[in-house]
Amino acid sequence: MVSPTGTPEGTAFPPDLERLGIVPGAKIDIRELDRMGKRHNFHIYLYFEEDLAKSSTLKEDLQEYGDVPDLERPFVRLDAFLRFATESDPLFTRRLDELPLVIEVVAYGEIGIGERKPVAYIKGLMPFLDELTMEENASPAS
Repeated sequence: MVSPTGTPEGTAFPPDLERLGIVPGAKIDIRELDRMGKRHNFHIYLYFEEDLAKSSTLKEDLQEYGDVPDLERPFVRLDAFLRFATESDPLFTRRLDELPLVIEVVAYGEIGIGERKPVAYIKGLMPFLDELTMEENASPAS
């Protein structure tokens, strides 16, 4: 995929991703986002801090946090997050049926990894824990 903006990261998304509903502000279940990334060959980075997700680029963040272990950064690749979560909690996948994790799409970009051609990626914002608690405790409307 070629970045439509000609810049490494931005809020303009390629038409093929827009057709999938991957646009800025879209809220997508973490499992569906994972399936889309695998099917359409792009990486997903989950951010835990909204300011960082919106004010920096992935390239800047990878440089700044290069010496920090992956799972201690304020962002993580989706596949690493899911692997860690399922290894830590064998019932994690079942819990997602009860309390889905919905990721907010923030940005699209491409990044060169080593000598290979650039890889497309999506930056997504994880919901805050207090939002999950509120959703979990919300009673259905009558």
